Amino acid sequence: MDRRTLAGGLGGLALVVAAVVALRVSDAPDTLKREIDEDVEVVQQQEPAKPANARAQALDVDALQLAWNGSAPAYEVRWNGNEQLVPGPEVELPGLSPEAQVEVEIRAVNAVGKRSEALKIAATPKDLYNDKWDDQLVGQTDRFDGPEALDPRKWRVEAEKDCLGLRPFGPSKRIDVDCPMAAFQSNTPIRFGVPANDGAIGRAIISVAGAAESSHVRLTLLTDPWQYLKESDVEPRGAVSLDITTQGTRIIADPDLPRTAKEVPLGDSPLTGLVAGVRHRWEMRVLPDAVVALRDGVVVAAEPVVLKTPVLHPRIRIDGGGFLDSFGVGGVPERVLPTEVIPLTPNTEVPQDAVAAKLVTLEPGNQVKIIDVPVTSRKISSVHPGQLVVIRKPESRPGALPRLVDRPGGIKTGAPRLHVMHEDGTKPPQQLPPTGRILVTAEVNAIGHRGIELELDGKRIVALPTNEQGAAVPGRHEFWLDAKKLSPGSSARLKLSVLPADQGEPVTTETVFELGKTP
Repeated sequence: MDRRTLAGGLGGLALVVAAVVALRVSDAPDTLKREIDEDVEVVQQQEPAKPANARAQALDVDALQLAWNGSAPAYEVRWNGNEQLVPGPEVELPGLSPEAQVEVEIRAVNAVGKRSEALKIAATPKDLYNDKWDDQLVGQTDRFDGPEALDPRKWRVEAEKDCLGLRPFGPSKRIDVDCPMAAFQSNTPIRFGVPANDGAIGRAIISVAGAAESSHVRLTLLTDPWQYLKESDVEPRGAVSLDITTQGTRIIADPDLPRTAKEVPLGDSPLTGLVAGVRHRWEMRVLPDAVVALRDGVVVAAEPVVLKTPVLHPRIRIDGGGFLDSFGVGGVPERVLPTEVIPLTPNTEVPQDAVAAKLVTLEPGNQVKIIDVPVTSRKISSVHPGQLVVIRKPESRPGALPRLVDRPGGIKTGAPRLHVMHEDGTKPPQQLPPTGRILVTAEVNAIGHRGIELELDGKRIVALPTNEQGAAVPGRHEFWLDAKKLSPGSSARLKLSVLPADQGEPVTTETVFELGKTP
C-alpha cells in the first residue's frame, strides 16, 4: 500500500529524533519564502492552544501511555532528551526505565508549525503498571514480536503476500499489518468454565493499535466448524464479535442467539476506539447472560446474549492496517490443535501426519457441510468447491512461518488532498459560479516538510512555509480565490505540492474544476 509515514505513536514505532531548540523562520536555512498572489486570500491559522488534563497509564512496566485534551492537528512531545510528533492527543513511550520518573512536555502544533505553551506531566512506569490484568488468562499469552509468534501450529494466517512486517517497539518489535485485510485464526479454542470473580466464564484479550483513520479490528468467537472457513463478510452462525474502529467499540452478536434482560452499565471513558500508533487493551468478557467489552479495564460496550456453545474459536481480523501486540484467552485450559486448511484441487493429498481430516463446504442458506475423510485416503478427488481440513499430530508444524520483513517506525497516513467549493456551497463536478469567491482547502498528511506550494493553471499562487517554530505537522490550509479573476466557461487546474525538508521530490496532488459562463 502506497501510504506516507507520519512519525508518532506506538512508542518505538515513531521516528524519534534528538530534541532541538525550536528555530524561528528567519533562522532556518531551509525555510521557504512566503509568497502569496495578490488575488489570493489566506485564511488565518488559529494560534495553537495549550493542551490540558494530562493523564498517564502503563500497559507494560517499561512504557508510559499519555493522553490529554486538545483539538490541534498535531502535538510535539518531549521527554528524556527526545522529541516526537503525534497526530492526536495520545502517545506511548516504550523502552523506559521502570523505576525512573519521566518528565514530559506536550505542546500543540498548528498547520504552519507554531507551538503552544507546554503542558507538563511526570510519571513513573512501575507505579502505574498493573500486573494483575492477565491473572484470569490460561496458557501462554501470545506476544506478536517476531515470526515465531505466528507459529502455524498455533495460528492460520490469511493475508496477501509480504503485507506483514515487523516494526520497532522500544527495544523490541511488533507485527505490522499493512494489508487491505488480514485474518489470524487461532488453533487454540476457548472452553467456558465456572464463573470467575468477575462473573466471566471465558474471555479473550487483545492488545492492538490502529495504523490510520480507516483501521478496523474485529475479534470474533466462532462456533464449530466456522473456524475452518476463510474470512468473508458472511456473518457466521452462533458467533459474537468485538468490533473496534477509530470511532468506538461495539459487540456484534448473531441475532439468533438468545437474549436476556441483563443490563451492564458503561464506564467513564473519553475514548473507546482505536488510536493510530498507540496500543490499547481490549477484553471480550463472556458472562452467562451477556458479552461485555472493556478497553483498558473500562466497560465500553455490552450485548445481553447467551452463547450456547461451550467451545469457541477466536479469530482476529484487521482491515486498513494495524499493529498486533498481544493476545490471550481465559476459561478452561485447552491444548493447541495444529490445523491446516487446504483448498481442494484435483487429487488433493492428505498429509501422512494427519490424525483427522474432513471436507468443509459452505452451502446455500449460510449452511456448512462437513464430510469426514479417512486419514488413510491419501488422495481426494472432488468436483465440489470446498476445503480439506487436516488436524495434525501435536508435534507437527503445518506450513512455514510467514515472512516478516523489518519496517521503519511511523504511523501511516494518506496522501495530500485538494478540495474546491464556491462560497454558495457549489462543488465540482458541478460548474462553479463565475462570480464571488472560491474556497480551496489543502489537506497535508506529512511531517517534517518545509512548506507547501499551490499552482493555478501552471502559475504559482501560494508559497507557504510550514515550519515556523520547528518540524511541520499534518494540517489544513484554506485559501480564497476571486472567481472574477478566472475565465468564465473555462476549466481551471489546481496543483498542491508538499515540499520535503531534505529538498527532495515534492509530493503532489491535482484537481480540476469548471466555471460557468457569465449570465
